[in-house]
Amino acid sequence: MEQLGFAICHQLPEKSLHFGGEKLPVCARDTGLFLGFAVCFLVLLVIYRREGDRFPPWQVTAVLVLFMVPTAVDAITSYAGLRETTNLVRLATGALAGTGIAALVFPLVVSQLTGGEGRRILEKWWDVPLLLLVPGGICLALLPRWPWAFWVWAPLVCFSILFTLLVLNFTLLSLVTSLAGEGRAPRVLPLVALAAAAALVEIAVSNRLHWMVERFL
Repeated sequence: MEQLGFAICHQLPEKSLHFGGEKLPVCARDTGLFLGFAVCFLVLLVIYRREGDRFPPWQVTAVLVLFMVPTAVDAITSYAGLRETTNLVRLATGALAGTGIAALVFPLVVSQLTGGEGRRILEKWWDVPLLLLVPGGICLALLPRWPWAFWVWAPLVCFSILFTLLVLNFTLLSLVTSLAGEGRAPRVLPLVALAAAAALVEIAVSNRLHWMVERFL
């Protein structure tokens, strides 16, 4: 788990969540980002299944894009020394960004799987406020410091990292395959296998690059 986190994160102790003296594999912001993506995507999958292949109204899409602004502002202003931030703020803004990214990617993935016209996601006015329960729930769930919490959250964070990379790789590969096949729906299982292999290669290469940077620079 530590090496997986090392591939994508600086892992600074003061910017990471700790449980029982053990820090999670990635920093608080990345923890929120990957958990937010995985939880939101899976929630949408349960609600819409393979029917949510149409993007939400443009107003909702704009709001989802804005979900990524707080984490960017928090990161830029804190790294620039303009203000101090906390791990709770990092976690909350990261989870909000992950939720927005997942909601934007979800219909794209489903449309590549089905190739047809299904339901438009997040049409109701209350859908976006309800979507905020995802980052809110993640923050509340990570606040308690109960025994064995590390051995619950660390594997879940690692799963979320792998799941996020798998979904993003699958989305990219399916789009390329669909364009090459003149719009025909791609074959799912081979693309899933290829996306999983690509995720493992990305993690391995990124891990070694991080190691080289720390050792030689």
